[in-house]
Amino acid sequence: MTRVYCDIVPQANGWCFLCEEGQSAVYPTYRLAVEAARQYSESQSAVRKLTVIRQQDLRGRMLEVAGVTQAWAPEGDTGTGGRA
Repeated sequence: MTRVYCDIVPQANGWCFLCEEGQSAVYPTYRLAVEAARQYSESQSAVRKLTVIRQQDLRGRMLEVAGVTQAWAPEGDTGTGGRA
């Protein structure tokens, strides 16, 4: 399977994801951008491509995004213990 990277990046007015086809629309929240990237990823699995969703950390490294359920709880907690 071909591995394709999908990077979540900040924009002046929200978040978008970059993939091999270019830039997505800009979403007002990080969570919406990740969900859109996951939907894009699911559409690519039909053409035998494994999509890795990443985001850039503060040191410039690209890190794989955890699953949506791991990244935050349904009530919107980001897992930072209120230190966001």
